[in-house]
Amino acid sequence: VFVPMRINQLIEQVIELTQPKWKHEAQAAGVVIEITSELHGAPLVPGVESELREALTNLIFNAVDAMPQGGTLTLRTALDEGQVVVEVSDTGIGMTEEVQQRCLEPFFSTKGDRGTGMGLGMVHGIVQRHEGSIQVESEVGLGTTFILRLPQLKESEAARAAIPLAPPMRKLHVLLVEDDLLTRTKFME
Repeated sequence: VFVPMRINQLIEQVIELTQPKWKHEAQAAGVVIEITSELHGAPLVPGVESELREALTNLIFNAVDAMPQGGTLTLRTALDEGQVVVEVSDTGIGMTEEVQQRCLEPFFSTKGDRGTGMGLGMVHGIVQRHEGSIQVESEVGLGTTFILRLPQLKESEAARAAIPLAPPMRKLHVLLVEDDLLTRTKFME
């Protein structure tokens, strides 16, 4: 079920959630990756938040992998003719024309044993389910930009949109196996 969401807030969450990869892991490897965001307006999109979060996370992780010597990752949003445009750009190694043509295909990977080839195919599927489109712009040695176009939800439409209520909570049973009485008692409180 699609619900109205603010894409800029989602992007800020994804930047925070991915910080261990683009900051801590990169620094541990002696690489500096900077993230900048240029989030304009407060565009609403109808969607499944967890799916869009997964897609953006994957794009960030791929961008980090494409900058083995470090670089800058930029996330931008804009409005264009009733669509919300989200750009994820890196200053990494870039892609050849052949790789650009195939990178959204399931099981296509340039990472060898480190990749499954499912990441960008999954991003493509999520964008399509959200009635959007994805475009790739890249030059070898100059980086890559993924451009997502999603339908914009106007504030008036969002006010009319029915946000589904969460289903009622069910009582659950949990089996706890612990031979230490003190620990078992602590969990039972």
